[in-house]
Amino acid sequence: MLPFCQLHSVHRIVCNAVAWIALAAALGVPPAFAADPAEFPLSDVQKGQTGYGLSVFSGAEIDRFEVEILGVWQNLQPKTSYVLARLSGQGLEDSGVIAGMSGSPVYVEGKLVGAVSFGWPFSKEPIAGITPVEHMRALFGQTTPEPGGRLQAGRSPEAPAFAPLVGAAFDEADLRRGLVQLRPPSFGEAPAAVEWAVAGFGPRVRSLLGEELGAVAAAGSSTGVSTDLVPGSAVAAVLVDGDLRLAATGTVTDRRGDAIVAFGHPFLGMGHLEVPMAGAEVVTVVSSQLNSFKIANLGPVVGAVDFDFLTGIRGTVGKQAPTIPMTVRVDRNQAGSREGAAGKDHPAPVRLSLANLPMLTPTLAAISVLGSLNATVESAGVEGLDMNLAIDLGEHGRLTIAQSFDGRGSEMSAALHLMAMAGYVMQNALEEVTVHGITVDLSTHREPRTLSVIGAHPSRSVVRPGESIQLNVDLAAYRGERVRKVLEVSVPSNAQAGRYTLLVGDGQSIDGVRLTLEQFDPVSFDQALDYLNSLHSTSELRVLGLGDGPGLAVAGEVLPDLPGSVSSLWRASGSGGARPLRTAVVEEAGIALGQPAEGLLRVDLEVERGEPVQADPRRRGEQTGPQERAPRGSGGKNGGR
Repeated sequence: MLPFCQLHSVHRIVCNAVAWIALAAALGVPPAFAADPAEFPLSDVQKGQTGYGLSVFSGAEIDRFEVEILGVWQNLQPKTSYVLARLSGQGLEDSGVIAGMSGSPVYVEGKLVGAVSFGWPFSKEPIAGITPVEHMRALFGQTTPEPGGRLQAGRSPEAPAFAPLVGAAFDEADLRRGLVQLRPPSFGEAPAAVEWAVAGFGPRVRSLLGEELGAVAAAGSSTGVSTDLVPGSAVAAVLVDGDLRLAATGTVTDRRGDAIVAFGHPFLGMGHLEVPMAGAEVVTVVSSQLNSFKIANLGPVVGAVDFDFLTGIRGTVGKQAPTIPMTVRVDRNQAGSREGAAGKDHPAPVRLSLANLPMLTPTLAAISVLGSLNATVESAGVEGLDMNLAIDLGEHGRLTIAQSFDGRGSEMSAALHLMAMAGYVMQNALEEVTVHGITVDLSTHREPRTLSVIGAHPSRSVVRPGESIQLNVDLAAYRGERVRKVLEVSVPSNAQAGRYTLLVGDGQSIDGVRLTLEQFDPVSFDQALDYLNSLHSTSELRVLGLGDGPGLAVAGEVLPDLPGSVSSLWRASGSGGARPLRTAVVEEAGIALGQPAEGLLRVDLEVERGEPVQADPRRRGEQTGPQERAPRGSGGKNGGR
């Protein structure tokens, strides 16, 4: 095979640069360019000029395509114009502009004009938009925050509310809204020529990504891909790495020392960020009337994308981007087996690393759960999931959540639950929190398991303060079998005479009631974390005892049964953070069910307190002490019903 420069007659400066990289690599010297290709300024661009571009169409070899300038599209973006050109060669007449070409450098008279950045779907000709080089080279001068400084890229402008995390149902639309944030930009009706490469994800997840992101192609993963990044090389910004990979792929436009610029359009539009950067090789090009694309193998990480702007991205070779390790373990319960260890299959865990972007990482984690399930089980046979989630928060400890999901769509429900919890942690308005790792344990089930709460019967309906009673709860299982569970319920020793209400139901429903009654609004992240760690699974049967009284919610703390004088003083002090609670949770108990339940029932008890006995007027001068009155309907003090 002829050397690259002889084969394609590329401008001598570019060839010298490629030769310099090879020589530097052989000598162990960091690659650098002795000189940059001269710029062909936008002001000199004229219709009819011809030139060439560089991109990868097969393997890692950089090939040349031809360019004919059609004119300048003035001020399409604020203070930014684009060159329009007709491309030819390398099959572009049939394929049109190919997803993955964004960033491909274009030269006229041996000078760098800019980078291919977009094209039109269904176009009969390969017409491309080119981002001018002067806009892209400005990225080389952008400063990066000092090492150790926390990057704010991707922090949500509106922190998520706490209340919807508890007892709320999330649907696929929530995940799709998260994916929209990854959608590449468009230039009028022309989408950016970026390609999303996915490795290891099954067809269901690829279809979901394709519907929201546009150009998505299955990719391979290889350690043999070249790590040299030069103008025309394929490059990838990696959001999920490891056993599954999700990356935006494009082309390197220019390089100075260890810094490269690429894409010719924004990646995520976040300004400063740190995302792993990898090389790639192209297996082949697939032509499509809608959107032609490259089938690629993603290579190892070689650096980090550290700036993302309107006119392109900048990356630094050798730089390491911080990521969040994630492990997903799946236990597959065999059809017809019991729930014991003998009835389970344990595939190897899926090990990943996620880009550390607070606004996007929760969505990446959700997609990774779906991808891990696709890789380890046949989703069509999954009717239920038990999930144990642990998020390592460093000095704040851990957030641990157990939850069960049932029915078709349980995989999506589990992924969305993780997305909601991780989203609150990473985007909360109380304190900036660093996530050190995410672990997800999943157990799959092949039959519906949800129990319906259909009845609750107390052992006595008339009670006294301090007593304990049994609450018999009836549940209907899948296909009609009924079971009874017994909860021990204590009546508070300071319960007032009158009605005492119990609410019994699954753990998630009870948590929703508790949050509604207590109006919990944390004022510190540690308060929020404690509350989240106290949440219960639908696989628990819970009961709440509700009391009426002068309670308060103050500074994220719930004071359910204050003496009336204390409550009055607090409100009189004018404390704006104090909210009165007319009904508060005064007692709570529960048991594990081992399978999910749903439903919420109310049970009313009657509390009777001891009262002083009036002195008998016929026995003047004798003092009588207080006595307890027997419950109504009983045969004596110790009777009951």
